[in-house]
Amino acid sequence: MRGRRSAAVVGDLELSVEAMELPANPGLTLTPYSAEPHSPSHDGLKLLASWAATSEPAVAPHTPDEHEA
Repeated sequence: MRGRRSAAVVGDLELSVEAMELPANPGLTLTPYSAEPHSPSHDGLKLLASWAATSEPAVAPHTPDEHEA
């Protein structure tokens, strides 16, 4: 299936979308998006992916255990 998504930073993206149910986890669906190679949508998707890959991971607050208190 083809669809159009809009991302504020890169604009409209023409993407292929395929929903796949996960047999090992009933009720969960994996929905990958892809773009035609060398297209403006492909470039935009790569830019968004690079931002996700370089963002700082969330760090859970440290809770002292009984030995630290």
